[in-house]
Amino acid sequence: MDIFAHGLWTYALFHKKKYAWLAVLFGLLPDFLSFGIIFVINLLNGSFHNGPPAIGTLPEWLFAAYNMTHSFVVFMAVFVLIYAFTKKWLWALTAWGIHIVIDVPTHSFRYFPTPFLWPLSDYKFNGISWGTPWFMLLNYASLMIVFILIAHNRAKEKKLRNFKKQ
Repeated sequence: MDIFAHGLWTYALFHKKKYAWLAVLFGLLPDFLSFGIIFVINLLNGSFHNGPPAIGTLPEWLFAAYNMTHSFVVFMAVFVLIYAFTKKWLWALTAWGIHIVIDVPTHSFRYFPTPFLWPLSDYKFNGISWGTPWFMLLNYASLMIVFILIAHNRAKEKKLRNFKKQ
């Protein structure tokens, strides 16, 4: 899925939590730590262009970063390690795991399928590319409906609070 949709879905899922914006950050982090870095590098050296970069032009570190940041195995290890050190569950971090779960069916073999079992397995699922026009339309239409519902519920809650104050 594209990075903007990841941010929007994460906010939709966590919008009622105090840590919603931290969750959004964790939901975006897997893409920022792989493609975000190459985006900034290309922007700074003037080689930025529209569309996905050709696989052959990408540095090896990007593949390693993508494997690590898009692995459910790595996510679970980090999640448990943080708990082991803090004795608290960092629930905002679950947005990272949700990012991976969303990416599995929305990436195809044509361009960066999600290595969700790395390093235990090279298995990848051949999903629907998030860039497919009908899928992108469906995804953003769904997001629009979800955000309309969130706004509607907030307005209803605010009206109820104001009514109770009277």
